Formats: sequence, structure tokens, C-alpha cells
Amino acid sequence: MQVQIKFKRTGSNSVYGSFAAGDVLRCDAALAAHYVKEGIAWYMEKPVVEVAPAPTVEVAPAQKRGRSAKAK
Repeated sequence: MQVQIKFKRTGSNSVYGSFAAGDVLRCDAALAAHYVKEGIAWYMEKPVVEVAPAPTVEVAPAQKRGRSAKAK
């Protein structure tokens, strides 16, 4: 998932290179979260959490308890 952040100060990254205050970067959510947590940038758009749908599970019908017709 890609998110967009805006930098508050100057710095650099080995992959994206140098950045300055006001620069905008679209990057993966983990890197963006790191920059925001460290106070280097802020989110320009709220990150969307992608949730995979829960797998469907088929449940077998419950068996009746009690005596069977053959046991009489």
C-alpha cells in the first residue's frame, strides 16, 4: 500500500535520496509510518488499512443426541 507524506525538515534516504521541508513523497506505509513517528513528516492523506476478507468456513450440521431407532 502506498501513502503520501510531506516532510517537515531536511534529510535523506538511501533509496529516495535527499528531501527538504515541504517535499512530498509517495512511499510504502511502513516507511511513511517511520517518518511520521520520528516527527520528520506528516501524512497528506489518511492511510487506509486494507483488511483481507475472513475465510468462509462451512459448519457441518450438529448430530442429534439420544437413542437411535435401532437401539430399541
